[in-house]
Order: sequence, then structure tokens, then C-alpha cells
Amino acid sequence: MGDTVTLYDLNFSSNTRSLSCEKIRGDVRDYGAVKKAVEGKDAVFHFGAVSRVAWGQEDPFTCWMTNQMGTLNLLEACKKSETRPVLFYASSREVYGEPLYLPVDESHPKRPISVYGMSKLSAEKACMSYSRGLGNVGSVDHVVFRFSNVYGSERDLPERVIPKFMSKALRGDDITLYGGGQVLDFTFLDDTISGILKAYAACFDGGPNLFGEDFHFVTGRGVSVSDLAAMIVEMVGSSSKIIRSGSNTFEVRRFVGNPEKARRMLGYESRVRLEDGLKILRERMAPVIYAR
Repeated sequence: MGDTVTLYDLNFSSNTRSLSCEKIRGDVRDYGAVKKAVEGKDAVFHFGAVSRVAWGQEDPFTCWMTNQMGTLNLLEACKKSETRPVLFYASSREVYGEPLYLPVDESHPKRPISVYGMSKLSAEKACMSYSRGLGNVGSVDHVVFRFSNVYGSERDLPERVIPKFMSKALRGDDITLYGGGQVLDFTFLDDTISGILKAYAACFDGGPNLFGEDFHFVTGRGVSVSDLAAMIVEMVGSSSKIIRSGSNTFEVRRFVGNPEKARRMLGYESRVRLEDGLKILRERMAPVIYAR
């Protein structure tokens, strides 16, 4: 889009090898490094996190320090920067916990059931505490995104449900379901990115005032994990068997999001059906799997 971009991360891998831009190795828990990286910027996209529910349960301290204190560092850095950048914060459907109704809209009560979900909600509240709506001196304009089971990259974390199922199906390995009755809203990566860019453009193109708003980038369609596994096995033509096991107590069992607010305010549309997105992912992952 013609913007100058800086990446800030703990490490840089093949995910960013082809990107020609400034790359700063650093930790969001390091306020001095964060402040230096943010200085002079017009926008900050905060995606840094302990990003899986299971990891938060295994190591709550690191999850809290990264997700909440890291966000506070960014908010303070944005506040102190002369350019006063807009902060786009990546949150999660996990802030809702088990929903009281479906589809879930942005005003649904927030009742997280995991360490990860609680850390994300606390970070959202930290963003609100810096907002101009509270009359703060040196406020930080922010927009919150709530993602839901984003998939579509061959470079995704292999532990996540769709890349894990796809990898096992391509290899012919058995697929274990921990529960399987969970009904979730799976969103294709390209659709999620389109929503992020629409929000970014609206904030800088004189569109509606989005500061302080929160948005779902979802499909509005729920699919059970067991149906997902069967869909992948059939699509791949795999010999994989589907094995059921006990479910975890800290994972949300039902979530279907309402995309209406993002559609109305941003023009967001989820265009890629799950069946089509899985086919695209199969084509992206197959060369990587078979190369091994």
C-alpha cells in the first residue's frame, strides 16, 4: 500500500524472510525496546502474544506478562510517542467464555474460562483505560479485533486444529479429537486480513470514528470439530482414522460470531467458505508435507 513498515518480534523465520523492511528483534515485555520501536510511527498492529489457550494454562506467568504487561508497554509507548500512533489490538473470541447466546455479538458478556482468555480481556481493558473516552490526558486511540480460529497458511503453528488435522490427513496419520463436539467459527486468513486493512484504512481515510470500537472478523457459521476432521479426511482422500478422546476443561465448546457490526461499519465480508478454504490450504500445505 506504499507504507513504510517495521516488524518487531522475538525472532524472524521463514515467515518474514521475503519481506524487505526494517526488522527489530525484541520482546514486548521490554518497555525500553518497545518505546524505541514505536517512536515515529503512525500505526501499531499489536499481534504479539502467548497465542494458544493450552500454552497459557501450562505457563500462566509468561502468558500474563506477555499478553497484559506487553500490551501496557505498547500503550505507554504510544502515549509517549510524538506521533501518537493508533493501536490496533488483536484479541480473541476467548474473552467471551461459554456464550449465553449464538451468534455472539461484540456486546456479549465477557466471561473467559482460560488464563489466555482472561489475559486478553485484561489487555482490552488496559486499552480502554488509555482511551480518550475516559478523559485521559495523553490518550491512545485504539481499535480491538477479535479473531476466531483463523486458518489458511502453510506456515501456521502445527499444533493448531486445522493445520494439525490437515497435516495428519495428508500423511495418513490418525487424527485424535479431544472431545470433538466443539462447535466453532473458522475464518480464512485472507478474510481476516481484509478486515484488518479495512479498519486501518477507515481510521486514516476520514471514515467513521472507529476509535474505542471492537470488531469480529468471523463467518457467522459454526462447524463441529468432528465434522471438520471428517471433512478434511474426505477432501484429502486420506486413510486417516478419527479417534475420540476426552476434552479439556479450559477450552470453549461453542462459539459462532456475529459479523454484522464489522459488515456495517467496515464493509467487511467473509468470502471464503470453509470447504473452499480447506482446499486452498491443502494446496498450500501439500508441497511442504510431501517435501519432508
